[in-house]
Amino acid sequence: MSKKLTGLIILSAVLTMPAMAAYNGPGVASHVNTAADAANAKDDTPVELTGYLVQSLGDENYLFRDESGDIKVEIDNRLMRDIEITGESKVKLVGQVDDEWQGIEIEIDSLRLVSE
Repeated sequence: MSKKLTGLIILSAVLTMPAMAAYNGPGVASHVNTAADAANAKDDTPVELTGYLVQSLGDENYLFRDESGDIKVEIDNRLMRDIEITGESKVKLVGQVDDEWQGIEIEIDSLRLVSE
């Protein structure tokens, strides 16, 4: 009985040890920074865009523009509360690519005004 118990304790200790290996070399880019790159990115790619919301497309959809072009973004109404944004307001949007059957759009998780 004690041999089994000792074996189980040793086995559980070995299996619960944290892994110490980590990859630190080059890999997939962490996120994209322009509308043009976002339009060609894969689904769920992290995105961090700085530019302008130039048009409301209805509901929670907007047209975002930066120096590389335009892309459709979806911004939840709760993120727009208490923020007044015009076509001249520079914004920073953080989210991810959403590749749907209608085309690519960016789902926004956070929004903030950028002072120039």
